[in-house]
Amino acid sequence: MNSSNVSKSSYLEPPTAEELTKMKVVSAPELPNPEDEEEASFRPQLSAPSYLHHLRENESPPFSKPELEPRPHILTGTIMNEEEAVAMIAAADADKENGLKKFIGNFLIEKNMVHNYALPEKNFLISLIMETIDYAAQRDFDAFKLAVLITIYLDSHLYFKWYYWQSPTTLWNYFKEVMIRHTIEDTPDGEEVFTAPECYDILTHFHSVYLANMPLIHIITFGTTRLKLIWPFKLSK
Repeated sequence: MNSSNVSKSSYLEPPTAEELTKMKVVSAPELPNPEDEEEASFRPQLSAPSYLHHLRENESPPFSKPELEPRPHILTGTIMNEEEAVAMIAAADADKENGLKKFIGNFLIEKNMVHNYALPEKNFLISLIMETIDYAAQRDFDAFKLAVLITIYLDSHLYFKWYYWQSPTTLWNYFKEVMIRHTIEDTPDGEEVFTAPECYDILTHFHSVYLANMPLIHIITFGTTRLKLIWPFKLSK
């Protein structure tokens, strides 16, 4: 076929200089007006949970505060009773290597303290209970006191999980009120399980093993779906 017989419409003509300029303008990103510095400035991102700031955008579900807030009350026998504490220690004696961990893991699932698939939270609670058992043994607590102490610790963790934005101060006040009800018998809703010195020592222990680690416990319990990193240096050209 002769090239002279081919129609000119079969070939695409290259764009002119004016058309190239228009294409570049359309594809270029829209930059803010340099004269309006406020509009050009970066706005802070609202993302990860913070114990220092209350974010209005996080007041909607699932971050909204539930209506019925748990109140401090007598917890004796509500989660772990004396018989279960004895069985727990017996399981540890029967299998020195894994008996205690297996018992605690099954106990947490049976009491609906944690889902079986939530392994980070489950392992944390197992470690917390094992630490509490060692703490109670060093102070010669009997099975009844051990059961009440573990119950209070687990109940405090449930109170922590009750609200996504739970603050350390709120949890601390809740735990103190619960301990008072298990130390002073004269109150209408009180039962004397621990002495006043024991109560003070337990408050110190809870602060060390739980309250001081609340940011990490929050990640273990709720997980993290977003991580924000701020790069303080200018990009090199």
